[in-house]
Amino acid sequence: MVEIIPKEPAKPSKTLNLLFYLAIFLLFFSVISYFTLSGFLKKTEEEAAALASALVQTEEASLEKEILTAKKKIEDFSSLIVRHLTPSEVFEIVEKNCHPKVWFSQFSLSSREKTLKVSGETDNFETLGQQIFILEEETALAKVTLESFSITSEGRINFELSLTLNI
Repeated sequence: MVEIIPKEPAKPSKTLNLLFYLAIFLLFFSVISYFTLSGFLKKTEEEAAALASALVQTEEASLEKEILTAKKKIEDFSSLIVRHLTPSEVFEIVEKNCHPKVWFSQFSLSSREKTLKVSGETDNFETLGQQIFILEEETALAKVTLESFSITSEGRINFELSLTLNI
């Protein structure tokens, strides 16, 4: 049926209008929130990158400090090792420069002061003089000093020498 009398079009209900405006408001709110949160995210990422960079620098500085401390300890230890006097070196010097008629009976090594005190026995003063001369010619010895000597009842010479090492 066709109606000839026009009727007013049906007005949407107020609830429908309210929902329409609410949907538009939520759309704008969502778009604005997206851009705001995106800005906050970029700012937070930049701060996180700056903190990570600072942390890496702090860790590198800490590591560098540890490495320098270890290096100093190694250098200190190396200098101690270089200055350390090995007793076997001293015995090699004495063995190499021992007169055939001299017998060494006692050794006393002070590696800190680099001195070696030796006691021994020989047949006569001539052999003792030759032994002192041989030791004075050794480049590893800085100084040779006759500390004491005595004559035994058998006529042999007991002596004590102080050798300053040049090692």
